[in-house]
Amino acid sequence: MEVYKREAQEIVNRFLGHRLTFPDCIAALDAALAGLVPKLNPDQLPELRTVMLANNVRVMTEMEKRERARKANAKARGDAKNRHASN
Repeated sequence: MEVYKREAQEIVNRFLGHRLTFPDCIAALDAALAGLVPKLNPDQLPELRTVMLANNVRVMTEMEKRERARKANAKARGDAKNRHASN
């Protein structure tokens, strides 16, 4: 479980650092999970769930942040284009 936790944390950190795309992040987290499942003990399920949910929150919060930035940039480009067209 500790290896999975470290690997998942590294994957999420790479995503947060813009070194992984969202699809690549999800694929990497899935691969890390697939490596853990055969070794998992049933008593580790609650801890696994906690780790997975925390990673999900971090990734989705970052996706929301990126979407807000994308919309703000699109609006700024549109505003600049409109100013240029009216001159």
